[in-house]
Amino acid sequence: MPITPAIAYNTLVANPGDFLRRYPVRIFGATAASGVAMYVMDNRGQSRRPGSVLGTLNMHTTESFDVRSAAIVFGGNGHPFSAHSVHMDVGTGAMGFYRLDGTGPNIMVTGQLSGCSFVMMPVGANDVDVAHIKPHQITGKTLHDNLSNTFANAVIYGDSKDGGFYDSDTRVVSIVGVRFAGQWRIYAQKQKPGTGYDYSIKSVYQIYPTKEKIS
Repeated sequence: MPITPAIAYNTLVANPGDFLRRYPVRIFGATAASGVAMYVMDNRGQSRRPGSVLGTLNMHTTESFDVRSAAIVFGGNGHPFSAHSVHMDVGTGAMGFYRLDGTGPNIMVTGQLSGCSFVMMPVGANDVDVAHIKPHQITGKTLHDNLSNTFANAVIYGDSKDGGFYDSDTRVVSIVGVRFAGQWRIYAQKQKPGTGYDYSIKSVYQIYPTKEKIS
């Protein structure tokens, strides 16, 4: 029996690492400026995930979920929820940080990365400033390198084959943050678009505050 969107959402915020290891989540970000916004989570249908032993050498059928801004959802039976919504800024000149602290919803979402970079700058004990930047007239790899050189104290997740990041020629990435006891944990779910099983999981990493491979 398919998992209901409400159960899926509650499981995601309770145990994001395990949920993202099992279920592809495709995120359609809001066009409005970064801030608290309403989203809707809905069951997308079948997809695939890596096996727990052999990884991508033994893919398993699973369910997948869409997360869309409520502003662009029409009808359906999805589960509505409030989230910190991080806007995609085009180019470093338009880049703006959004602070995740101990206030507001305990979940953060942003549109999928496909050449973009996601910046996480620690501020204080538990807060983190985040930004989602799309490359403008440069490659995603150049953007990643430029941001790494500019923000030495930040974690830059971007278009790079090294260190558990992603290669935008063959991957897209969903970024989800969940707050536990005042501390934000941010995850990256790498996916491979394709025919048959759309947006199957390739790997999952916790990318902030520490880096850890989940799957």
